[in-house]
Amino acid sequence: VRKLSFAVVHSTTIALPAWRDACAAHSLHVRLIPRDVKTRWNSTYDMLNVAVEYREVIDDITANKSLKLRQYELDDEGWDIIKDLLRVLKETTLFFSQDTVATIAHVIPTMDRIDTMLSSSSTEPLSPSVKHALSFVQKIMDKYYSKTDLSNVYRIAMGLLPFLHPQMKLKYFQ
Repeated sequence: VRKLSFAVVHSTTIALPAWRDACAAHSLHVRLIPRDVKTRWNSTYDMLNVAVEYREVIDDITANKSLKLRQYELDDEGWDIIKDLLRVLKETTLFFSQDTVATIAHVIPTMDRIDTMLSSSSTEPLSPSVKHALSFVQKIMDKYYSKTDLSNVYRIAMGLLPFLHPQMKLKYFQ
């Protein structure tokens, strides 16, 4: 999807007009697939979300031999993988968008939550490809998880947590 998006945007005389025509043919607003930016952690979700919404347009232009975009064509299994990735990315995005998970005291609970999400597939099973990719994420996550105990800032934060927690303030400072 990333490469298809790039190919459409950079083919202003062939693929881009075909994209616009396909959008119009499917009664969809003409919109390009958002770029996947490495420094924006949720841009992959945005890109895949638009791709699923514009699936018929993508299928049309990648099936057209004259556009030379057949290499980007996705079969049903590819679309299922994208939907599985969207589920995982949506849950992650919603989790990290909370104000409460951005503090040093929440590192371990956050890691535990991610580990639980990656280890068990919620209601619907994930495709083998997505599970395999998530196993790599889990290995990297475990590496950082083990490093948190070595951090002095984390040790201090965890030591002060009972005193800083709003419910505990009343207990200790009355």
